[in-house]
Amino acid sequence: MSESVSSSVPSSVGFDAQQHAYQVRIEAMLNSLGEGLIVTDEHGTITTINSYALKALGYQEGDLVGKWMPKSIIAVDQSGRPMQSLRRPIIKALTTGRTVTSYSYYQTKNGAVMPVHINVSPIIIGDVPTGAIEVFRDLTKEQQLDVAKDEFVSLASHQLRTPATAVKSILAMLASGDFGPLTTVQLKYVEKAIQSNNRQLQVIEDLLNVALVDAGRMELDLEYTDLAHLLNEAVSDHIDSLRQKDQSIKLDCDSQVKVLADVQKMRMAIDNLIGNASKYSPPGTFIKVELDRQKEFARLQVIDQGVGIPEEDLPNIFTKFTRLPNEMSSKVGGTGLGLFLTKSIIELHNGKLSVESRAGKGSQFTVCLPLKWSAPS
Repeated sequence: MSESVSSSVPSSVGFDAQQHAYQVRIEAMLNSLGEGLIVTDEHGTITTINSYALKALGYQEGDLVGKWMPKSIIAVDQSGRPMQSLRRPIIKALTTGRTVTSYSYYQTKNGAVMPVHINVSPIIIGDVPTGAIEVFRDLTKEQQLDVAKDEFVSLASHQLRTPATAVKSILAMLASGDFGPLTTVQLKYVEKAIQSNNRQLQVIEDLLNVALVDAGRMELDLEYTDLAHLLNEAVSDHIDSLRQKDQSIKLDCDSQVKVLADVQKMRMAIDNLIGNASKYSPPGTFIKVELDRQKEFARLQVIDQGVGIPEEDLPNIFTKFTRLPNEMSSKVGGTGLGLFLTKSIIELHNGKLSVESRAGKGSQFTVCLPLKWSAPS
């Protein structure tokens, strides 16, 4: 009687097939990345490069694999000069054993220059860098978008603001009698036109400032500023308009509270907060403006007795174009941009803006700005 014996030893053919399938899967994963990936050994020689990187740089795999990266992929500065090898992120990561992040420009095979964001992480085995993985992102489209935003802001500034400003000058000349005396009725309508023109200019200014914020192009001209003095000026300028609405305002502030600020933009933020408090408060109410000095920051509060904000609407109060429905909304104008701009300006100053409010109970807006104790040099 014979027995048949079957072997359970795995064949090398099956093992090789599994290994091949695994390598194919890894390559597919690397090639599916939406960013360039380059792997080097401990000397900076390229061992792996994905399809995104090859396409962005214009090379074939055989052009780069096995080559020293600093020499085969040229990095240049803004003026087009080649970057020294020791300054390359890949070399820094290999020599220091630390992750390196930077912005640079890569030269493609056809000589074009591509702006890139680079992140290089060393491969550490036994506390020793044995290679590195670089991930880079092509910033060309982002730079083109930035240019387009800048062009829009410039065009809007000229095409919108300039004609409206010219109209303002002509209306002012009419009101002052430069073209001859006006009748009472004529002057009344010219004054209405001036008010409408001022609102138009404010809308244009708000839209342009929003465009600057969105484009990351709003710049600050910082100087050490007496915040108490700035508040006194702002409150004084609002008194007449508040009286016309039968509203009053009270200022309570510490003296000599200095912060590093852009005076013009900080004044814009303060005016927005006081103006907003007035818009949404009925006649016979008062607005309180307080400024005090905390341990590490200056705290400014604008408190009103207005219609307040429902709890469910508080998360949206600083969103662009937000105008909450309430009993005052239909009576006041606005673009819904004031609080968005105010918050943006405060945050550009490394500050914080918050609000506490309840429907029918008024609102309290709080600004916290970091204090600067030393005088400017």
